Amino acid sequence: MKKFLRVLLVAGFVLVSVTVSSADKADTRGKDWLDAQKEPAAINVSGNWDSDFGLIHLDQTAGDRNVSGSEGKYQLKGVVSGKTLYLLFATGHGSVDYCAVLDSGGDTTMIGHYYYQVTRLRFGHGLCQEKGYAMNLRKR
Repeated sequence: MKKFLRVLLVAGFVLVSVTVSSADKADTRGKDWLDAQKEPAAINVSGNWDSDFGLIHLDQTAGDRNVSGSEGKYQLKGVVSGKTLYLLFATGHGSVDYCAVLDSGGDTTMIGHYYYQVTRLRFGHGLCQEKGYAMNLRKR
């Protein structure tokens, strides 16, 4: 019985270590993913947006590509490259849960997809999975 508990404790420690290590890699991969989008911003996405996730608030300084914001339980970080918004949804601990790629549909809409983060349980390469789910933003 003691041996079983010892093995269970070691397995739990390994699982926690792998999870923390995976979160650090996701943060680095998220920054790399955003940095890879190089075009100058052709739109400004500042404001409040209705989305599938709820109300999203985005801030973008005029003439800058960088975007920050919030949505209930997520901190948002992203860039505008051309007329496309690349956005990361991160928890308070900084680990990325979702990626989103949205194209401008005019001054009041953004249309695209969001993707779950790749984890040991959700297989794939890179930061987020290849399979996306429809996502639309409508400016308030």
